[in-house]
Amino acid sequence: MNNKIVLGTRGSKLALIQTEIVKKQINTLFPSIQVLIKIITTTGDKNMNPVPLDTVGKDWFTKQIDKALLDGRIDAAVHSLKDLSETLPKGLTIAAIPKREDAKEALVSDNNVLFKKLKKGAIIGTDSTRRKSQLLHKRPDLLVKSVRGNVLTRLEKLKDHHYDGLFLAVAGLKRLDLEHVITEYFSEKNIVPAPGQGALAVVVRKDRKDLLTSLKKLNHLETLRAVKAERAFSKVFGGGCSMPIGAYATCKKETIQLTGMVGSLDGKYVIKETIEGKSNKPITLGKELGIRMIKKSSPWYTLYERPYVVITRPEKEGSYLMKNIPQFGLQPLFYPTISIKKVRLTEQDREFIKNVEQFDWIIFTSKNGVKYFMQTLSDLNISIPNNGKTSIAVVGESTEKLVKEYGFTVSFRPKHFTSANLSQEINNIKGKKVLLVQGNLSNSTTAKELQKKGVEAIRLIIYKTEFPKKKNPQLEDLIKQQKIKYLTFSSPSTVKGFLKTVKNDMVFSLPVISIGPTTTKELEKCGFNHIYTADTYTEKGMYVKMREILV
Repeated sequence: MNNKIVLGTRGSKLALIQTEIVKKQINTLFPSIQVLIKIITTTGDKNMNPVPLDTVGKDWFTKQIDKALLDGRIDAAVHSLKDLSETLPKGLTIAAIPKREDAKEALVSDNNVLFKKLKKGAIIGTDSTRRKSQLLHKRPDLLVKSVRGNVLTRLEKLKDHHYDGLFLAVAGLKRLDLEHVITEYFSEKNIVPAPGQGALAVVVRKDRKDLLTSLKKLNHLETLRAVKAERAFSKVFGGGCSMPIGAYATCKKETIQLTGMVGSLDGKYVIKETIEGKSNKPITLGKELGIRMIKKSSPWYTLYERPYVVITRPEKEGSYLMKNIPQFGLQPLFYPTISIKKVRLTEQDREFIKNVEQFDWIIFTSKNGVKYFMQTLSDLNISIPNNGKTSIAVVGESTEKLVKEYGFTVSFRPKHFTSANLSQEINNIKGKKVLLVQGNLSNSTTAKELQKKGVEAIRLIIYKTEFPKKKNPQLEDLIKQQKIKYLTFSSPSTVKGFLKTVKNDMVFSLPVISIGPTTTKELEKCGFNHIYTADTYTEKGMYVKMREILV
């Protein structure tokens, strides 16, 4: 470890106090290390619109700090653990979780009126749908409104009579030396806190092995195990999703006890359950409780809430996701972000097609390539010679299936369904002539890689991809109403088309299912943080990955 560490944090008083806590612990363990603090302004600090924060994603207060870490401007970041998504951006990891502060919830009310004594219609301020769900379940007569700003700002709003009461985390009040303002405490089972509430997380880059090794000494074992169980429980429900989720665990010797909570946004339905297990298997315990509670809540979780999965591919018919997503109790929302059209061929391209028998190989990288190529052959009254001279290679299963439907044999398909894998794996083609059938957004990398193998590769652009020209207000509303569970993308172009129609930073916090590494690379480039890449690069592979995340 270097003789200097730069800790990144937000600039709020509470964030600075929390960073000072970590700084002191580092100084105690490593007296010779100089620890500096760098303040970074986040999206949540800039945008103070009155909206519940857990509806905009957990990285609302972390994204810019994550970027500073990845860029090397800071060595480590200090966060409230409850602000961190269960899946961190690629390249980052939690190095340490120190001993937890009090995880309970507190009511701070005007004139110290107890919760049961609050007047009917009293206005309660909170930035959490989890709190809102549990409060309305207990007192449906209350009016729960979002409140933004740091703790001191919120207390000022209470003092100015904008609210009759506030619900705040006890940990934050204690760290700010404001415990004296608390009207009433609520046990962790009475109002179940957010997963990781009261705990801090020190995040570093995965490649900083020196820091990882050293900072692990800050870990508090019981806290570490407890929050692992809580976050595993939350992840079953989608992690940073907008569903009201709470979890709290305690460790005693060899036993861990975990309480979970799931509720509806209006508080009509709230389920709580507590289980025990071995303290050295916290993630297993969290998953077990999450799966159990999803089943218990499914009568209203799936029918009453009915979150959406957005499908951005251009074809609706035959979509595996459209057909199978309802099995998860989710609603598929067909939202095509690109349209595909046949291009007007040049005379040279027409000559290539008219003399298709001159090619040793025809390579299709997508179903659209097959579809429009075969249509063009039909229009020109041309057929591919079936004499064994011209072979066909494809990138994926669905492309191969369509080729076979047209009555042709596929001679080669790579193990992993990418153009890069095809150009790497295909052999014995030196000196051959290849027709590479692609779309207008396809790059020339595949052709170049084939040319390195001594292939004469001709690119034929047979179709073009177009992006929507108008925004879709329906999707914007669903995002704002916290009704999107997952976004799905089947190509880099669907990502680009999506961002041309949606201008809302909240989307970057939503979990995303990607069809493969090329699409994932584009998602990362655009700023999405919570990406799950299918292991098999097909729609079915995306479905399997979604099932894996949920269960």
